[in-house]
Amino acid sequence: MIRLDLAYAIAVWVEVFFYGVYMTLFVLAMRVMLKRRSTAQGRRLPSLVFISAVWLMFLVSTFHLFLQMYRFARAFILLVEPQGPLSYYLNLSRWDSMATNILLCLMTWIGDSLVIYRCYFVWESNLLVITVPTLLLLCSIGVNAYTIFWFSHPSQANGRIALALLSAVYPLAFLQNVMTTGLITLKIWNQHRASTATGVVDRSSKLSLSRIMRIIIESAMVYTVQLFILIILFFLQDNFQIIVQSAVVPSVGLVFVLIAVRVQNAKTRTIISHSMATIPAWLDEEEDDSRDDPEIDTAPEEEGVRKLGPGDDSEPFGQSLANSIRKAHGRATQ
Repeated sequence: MIRLDLAYAIAVWVEVFFYGVYMTLFVLAMRVMLKRRSTAQGRRLPSLVFISAVWLMFLVSTFHLFLQMYRFARAFILLVEPQGPLSYYLNLSRWDSMATNILLCLMTWIGDSLVIYRCYFVWESNLLVITVPTLLLLCSIGVNAYTIFWFSHPSQANGRIALALLSAVYPLAFLQNVMTTGLITLKIWNQHRASTATGVVDRSSKLSLSRIMRIIIESAMVYTVQLFILIILFFLQDNFQIIVQSAVVPSVGLVFVLIAVRVQNAKTRTIISHSMATIPAWLDEEEDDSRDDPEIDTAPEEEGVRKLGPGDDSEPFGQSLANSIRKAHGRATQ
């Protein structure tokens, strides 16, 4: 088992690495999102909520990294604690320790809330679908709030209850994340099967609904796998959990910008390959009025591709989920 003081030292540089990846993807995603702000679609409520949450998560992650570097310098370089760096880190009542834990909780709450918000619109504003994920989020907020209170007021909180609640932090976050991601994926998968059966979506398109489904699952796995590893390490009481936990804050924000960058990259290749007519409407990057004009042909007819025109009876079917997902992703995510 790795020494606890060494785990704290390594954890800082692990977070620096993940933050570097996060910042790079954030800049790339902002180029697309800010471009969206100039369109009417980009000024709709879902798009404004998404871009505001992404910016807020980036600021929280940045402040968290600064605090981690500040604590590392005071503990290992300035040696402000005579008993050593470990004594400094284990003093959970320090303001910087409290601030670090609060930012960690805040980051996960924002990320979980944003996923629930997206799931709500993907399922056509169905409150029943997000009932359980919302309850899990509220439980997570309550558990984290009590444990933070315990850290700062150990004599005023029941230690046995606090330890029991602390053991539920990672499982609650893991369950909520898997459930919301699964619900979004299920809705897209159902639409993909229905659209494929009716020929609405080109099966050879590089940006089919199945491709979007894979992008969402693979991107969400970054955070989900970390939570699964943390659950195992926590119950094994392994100090390596400190290192894995340090990657959680930047990873939460990384998931959302990674989806936006990957979708935009796949969409660009699709447009270049002349499959424009098969791109789902909710992933279109630009306002294209030519799609509403029956006299303008946006792409050549290809074998095996069913193009939808204004008089096609299947268009309302294909647009039903498209409209709901457009609200969730907005034009900002592209």
